[in-house]
Amino acid sequence: MLNDRKENLEFKALLAQIDELLTDIKKEQINERKIVEQNHKVNMKKFTKLIDYCEICDMTNKIFEKRISNIEKILYEVFKS
Repeated sequence: MLNDRKENLEFKALLAQIDELLTDIKKEQINERKIVEQNHKVNMKKFTKLIDYCEICDMTNKIFEKRISNIEKILYEVFKS
């Protein structure tokens, strides 16, 4: 009977340790989720900035392409005559 009581106490102690570990794991998962969400927000802002930058580059390239095309047309006309 004394042996059963000792085993029961050991079992309860193990259960308490498992419960403590599970609580720690849950807290860690919550912290990881928060970190991931924050990183996601930061990354999305960076992607938005990159998209804006690419759009600006595209607009700039279109302007330069038009200018170069106009210059080529003028040069062609000048050297044609």
